[in-house]
Amino acid sequence: MLNLVICGGYSPGARVLRAAARNVAHCDELRVITVCPALAGLEKQIEEIRNLDPTCTVAVDACEGGCGNQGLAKFGVIPKAMLVLPKFPMVSEKNVAEAETKIRQFLDEVCLK
Repeated sequence: MLNLVICGGYSPGARVLRAAARNVAHCDELRVITVCPALAGLEKQIEEIRNLDPTCTVAVDACEGGCGNQGLAKFGVIPKAMLVLPKFPMVSEKNVAEAETKIRQFLDEVCLK
């Protein structure tokens, strides 16, 4: 199983990312995780993040701020790979589909390594 760590923001780009990640997760052996609960100090979620296998963990962020990747780093987890999606100014089916395609391509590349 591959862990897909995503940002948890509420910008349009982050909302597009979450929708696309849900679509991808329905079809693949993929567990979608956000670091927000761990960053809020919830012990169970902190342990969950700290126990992630970096060789089976990737991060996808909706902007260059990289909060998913930065959150992992805070807990000592360096993901196998990271993707930053282009900025999406609004949530739309077209943008979700584009993000989903980019995530699938990224996951295909990561799994080939």
